[in-house]
Amino acid sequence: MNIIIVLFTLAAVQALAEFLPVSSSGHLVIVESVPCFAANIRALGGDLSLFINVMLHLATLLAVVIYLRADIFRLLKGGVVSLRRRDFSGDEARSIGFILVATLPAGVLGVLFHDFIEGLFSSPRNVFIMLVLNGFILLSTKLIKMKDGPIAGVGVWRSLLVGFFQAIAIIPGISRSGLTITGGFLAGLAPVEAAKFSFLMAVPVIAGAGLLEGIKAAKAGLPDGFLAPLAGAMALAVVLAFFSLKILMALVKRIRIDVFGYYTIAAGAAGLVVLALT
Repeated sequence: MNIIIVLFTLAAVQALAEFLPVSSSGHLVIVESVPCFAANIRALGGDLSLFINVMLHLATLLAVVIYLRADIFRLLKGGVVSLRRRDFSGDEARSIGFILVATLPAGVLGVLFHDFIEGLFSSPRNVFIMLVLNGFILLSTKLIKMKDGPIAGVGVWRSLLVGFFQAIAIIPGISRSGLTITGGFLAGLAPVEAAKFSFLMAVPVIAGAGLLEGIKAAKAGLPDGFLAPLAGAMALAVVLAFFSLKILMALVKRIRIDVFGYYTIAAGAAGLVVLALT
């Protein structure tokens, strides 16, 4: 199979599943276990495969920056003003602080358990089980009493709560967006604020992972002719992720992320059945 087809398929899966609460990492594991894809990905080597996944995550991160550009600009502008005045009581400075606090659990977990986490990406069976669990988590959001809190009022401890949800979502099959938005609901954030908090707190985590993998790739070198198709796949991921993000935000306004729970339960159960039969 042509490497371009492999890259563009992975890009489409990553982009469409990144913001919809169905676990993009889980779907990538499933796609990468399909024989025709697995052979090509094995030929690339494990380090290069992980590099591709991280680069596609960076592409979807760019979609977040484009979609939330007004919010990001407002936060950065307010943060600069707070630094100049040395007054961090404003909404923007508080929001930035809570977003950074929420990134700590996933960052610590990623550093301490890097090798173990990489091993999780090799088992489709684990992914199918986690997809079922992810579905029940999404269905549980209908039981949460919604509130209307802003990001600036979430507080340190509730930020850490959402951050731990993000750390758990490192497991393939557990949706990062689904779990962190659920955590935002539990923390008392308004639905749209919970979604924005989920996406904003992913920015430093994904950017950090991209930086580390970029340094590793620069040292190891990339195969000849690989950079151009990867760039094309990343461009496709940006476009598809942007529309995926718009779909999720429209559903969050109606507090309906639970509908994806039925899909991930069905997908996980079907996968387990197929594994059992084969």
